[in-house]
Amino acid sequence: MRLSELGEADFLRELGARFTDHPDVPIGIGDDAAAIRMPDGESVLVTVDSLVEGTHFLPSTTPPRFVGRKSVAVSASDIAAMGGRARAAVMSLIAPPEIELASVWEVIDGAAEKCEELGMALVGGNMARSPAGLIVDVTVLGHTVDGRTLKRRGAAVGESSYVSGTLGRSACGLKLLQAGATLSASNGLVAPAHLRSGPLELAPECIRAHLDPEPRLALGVELSARELATACIDLSDGLSIDLVRLCEASGVGARIHESFLPLAPGLVAWEREWERDPVELGLNGGEDYELLFTSTPPLGGGQEAIASVVGVPLTLIGEVVAREPGAPVVSWVRDDGSVEPLETTGWDHFTRE
Repeated sequence: MRLSELGEADFLRELGARFTDHPDVPIGIGDDAAAIRMPDGESVLVTVDSLVEGTHFLPSTTPPRFVGRKSVAVSASDIAAMGGRARAAVMSLIAPPEIELASVWEVIDGAAEKCEELGMALVGGNMARSPAGLIVDVTVLGHTVDGRTLKRRGAAVGESSYVSGTLGRSACGLKLLQAGATLSASNGLVAPAHLRSGPLELAPECIRAHLDPEPRLALGVELSARELATACIDLSDGLSIDLVRLCEASGVGARIHESFLPLAPGLVAWEREWERDPVELGLNGGEDYELLFTSTPPLGGGQEAIASVVGVPLTLIGEVVAREPGAPVVSWVRDDGSVEPLETTGWDHFTRE
């Protein structure tokens, strides 16, 4: 059997089954980050992610500085999903020998900038030769706060599901970049003539969301400290597939409502301009790096209180339901009231091109 036949999700499931529990590892393979218990009662959080040229970015659409910044952000987002504080990062830079030295420094400087903004330190790493294309691999180290850790498992029937921020900005930004739009040095938009008929005032925000995502570290800490989230995951591959992952880890199902989704204004405007369905891209576009979490209803005043502290809105999108045999993991409630299985078409590294 080839890896492409098995797929990413089933491979990771089999990988986790190969490892036995360790007394000093309360959370191992299968969550956003691993937790290693320390003598003082806290846990070290460890996560790693990669940006691969041709898979995660193209040099034609992503300047080297943003490759560095994004490589840190996507790993730090996993620490956010665990409710932890990110403290340090190490970077492996696997580069082809013909790469321009200036580009290498831009990647490193971008990573260092992002680390500083997030209160982290870039403390070291590794370099190796790549036969083709740039690969940036970042490990982020964090720790729990007061011994608390958010996990993917823990959602229970009757709870509500929430998402932070808005959905689809990054996917819209990628489409704009692929269509020839860029950001200037001052973060202004440079758009080719065929894009200038669209809602250009919303384009820079979408492009920045794709090139330079902001991990929701403060929100993760608040959810953990207030003990409001029963389960949590970051939205890296798309709401549709990441919600399924949370449900499968918790042994539950979910129902979400089309009318509840907080679609990014830029996504709605541009997808209407291109006569596309913004809801589909909001569900499946990926790389939003928002937090999806469940909570015992009603979150009520806590919702506004957290949003005011972290500066990120929280939106109720549905509810946790019992997982029935043969039933879809996630049901989708349309605006007209009809209910159908939610098609999971988010990103899978080995089954989707």
